[in-house]
Amino acid sequence: MEDSQVHALDYLSVFRRRKWWLLAPMVASIVIGMLLVRFLPKQYKANATVAVEASGVSTSLVGQSAPLDNEERLRAMSQQLLSTPTLARVAREEHLGDDDAVIGRLRSSVTIAVPDPVATTNEPRHLDTFIISYADADPERTQRITNRLANVFVDESSKMREQRAEHTSTFIASQLSASQQRLADLEVRLRHAKESHIGQLPEQTQANLQTLSGLRQQIDANATSLRGEQDRLSMIERQIEGMKQGASDFIFAPHANAPATDTSPQARVLALQRELAAARLSYTDKHPEVIRLVEELATARKEAAADHERPASDRAAQLQADPAYRQLASDREMGRLRIKELSHAEADLRRQIALYQARVESAPMVEQQLSSVQRDFDLEKQQYAELSSKLRAANMAESVERNRRGEQFTVLYGASYPTEPVKPVPLRVMLISIVVGICLGAALTLGREYLDRSVHNVRELRDELDLPVLGEVTRIQPV
Repeated sequence: MEDSQVHALDYLSVFRRRKWWLLAPMVASIVIGMLLVRFLPKQYKANATVAVEASGVSTSLVGQSAPLDNEERLRAMSQQLLSTPTLARVAREEHLGDDDAVIGRLRSSVTIAVPDPVATTNEPRHLDTFIISYADADPERTQRITNRLANVFVDESSKMREQRAEHTSTFIASQLSASQQRLADLEVRLRHAKESHIGQLPEQTQANLQTLSGLRQQIDANATSLRGEQDRLSMIERQIEGMKQGASDFIFAPHANAPATDTSPQARVLALQRELAAARLSYTDKHPEVIRLVEELATARKEAAADHERPASDRAAQLQADPAYRQLASDREMGRLRIKELSHAEADLRRQIALYQARVESAPMVEQQLSSVQRDFDLEKQQYAELSSKLRAANMAESVERNRRGEQFTVLYGASYPTEPVKPVPLRVMLISIVVGICLGAALTLGREYLDRSVHNVRELRDELDLPVLGEVTRIQPV
């Protein structure tokens, strides 16, 4: 038996035989599609464009935070627009009711999108325009609710930004008040700690060292003065002792306040010695003036020796009457008093040196004790300064938001009246109906042809009976 082959004309013969099985579903699907387009509930969509209006005040002046990126801004806008308070306000103003079903229906009918870019660039796109869409069966209501959504969103966004700015200012003000109280407490603690260690503070170490150096210089000067006074007192005592012994060769330098009419033998010897020394500077030893002074000096020395031979009681009485002796005695007492004062001053200076030395040595320990309180005070002071700066910026930002001078949303384009429904789409419904009709007709045609066991041509007859065909009669047309 020969292998059967399907010819292209076979499909044409099948179409001729089963054309109504193919055309009837197609016509029915077209009619059904037209009925669907006519009677399916229509849904209209309106779009309102909301744009981000630039801030009327420079953000660097009011210290506003950096703008959100595209994803965060779109997410924040969606959350705010689809929030229950915003949708509930729209429902109340449109008299739709405020139950959960109405709010849920509104939420499911609202969509947010971004417009397509005008031109393609390599720079990152900054989203500043958004499209709010709402779908409803009534075109007028769709337009009205879309505009209401846009306006309520803009108003609620401004109110939310203002409330956020107010809450920020209130929070920072409370933190600043608490920081101020802590700073005052730390200041009191630090002041009491410094008052209890006054003179031993680290910042006073340099002054203490300078004072200590000055005191050491004073004690050195005092020691020098004390040695001078002790030497002078020793000299005065030797002079007094010499006058008591009646030594004629003892040189006595009278005090500047001593009387000029001193007539004691010792004083006369000293005076003549000075005059003789002065005369020898001007004259020779053979000069009459020098000879006279030598003779008078010899006479005065004899008188002084005779006075020295006198009893001690007579010499003491005479010394008491001698102004030079009284002056020396007075100078001795003054010298003793001066030495006593200098000794007391030296002891006082040594006490002060010990005190300032102890202060210098205790400064590191005091610094360690004050470091923790000082560190807490400095940190709190820095935090207080930062909070003060933030509060000023927050108050300025609050004023900007209250006056609607910051970055705000605004309705760029209101929703227009929708004239064409978005659901159902007639062309789409008809195309789907036609495709379904074609598929259904093709399936019915093939199924009917497969179930039909009739012989329609010579090839099928030969395949069916496996007999040679001797002749073929063409189709007889009825008369």
